[in-house]
Amino acid sequence: MSGWRDVTLGDVCELKRGYDLPNGSRKDGRIPVVSSSGPTGRHDEAKVSAPGVVTGRYGTLGQVFYLAEDFWPLNTSLYVRDFKGNDPRFVAVLLRSLDLARYDGAAAVPGLNRNHLHTLPVRVPDLPVQSVIAQVNRVFDDLIENNRRRVEVLEEMARAIYREWFVKFRFPGHEHAPMVDSALGPIPEGWEVNRPRFSAATLWVQVLG
Repeated sequence: MSGWRDVTLGDVCELKRGYDLPNGSRKDGRIPVVSSSGPTGRHDEAKVSAPGVVTGRYGTLGQVFYLAEDFWPLNTSLYVRDFKGNDPRFVAVLLRSLDLARYDGAAAVPGLNRNHLHTLPVRVPDLPVQSVIAQVNRVFDDLIENNRRRVEVLEEMARAIYREWFVKFRFPGHEHAPMVDSALGPIPEGWEVNRPRFSAATLWVQVLG
């Protein structure tokens, strides 16, 4: 393709290992702490300025995270220290396309070795094309994030309903429901203490169709 160059990943960006931060050393703050599996908490100090791109070094491998705010990458991760003039979001797209998990132990050591990753051959376009690709990817990332938040809200609603109905017994009409003794204590009349007929996985399959 015209305008695309055959280079190595090290020509596109420089990867660097993250930093140690024991749980006992964390302080409440607004800075995301990013591990190999993504954001895992907050801290009051950043090690890297935004925008940032992080992927796993040990543990969860293959996922790539784009950060629009300053952050602290943990030592289980690799982060991009230098984008070398390339679009940061495009670099995230490029890293995702490489299926990095397959290079686990490729340099005779467990996990991902940044020096080995730097030698991987890649094709990259000029900056204007990178920006277009990055913008399209951002639209999809925003949709995914919105859907993730909706799922979180629905899950919390389901937990709240469960607590109200089956722990506090405040289900619709509970004011008029007589209580009877059971092995677990008082329960609404007509209810019984028993084992579920379905496993959780089977139940979700039936609920979701």
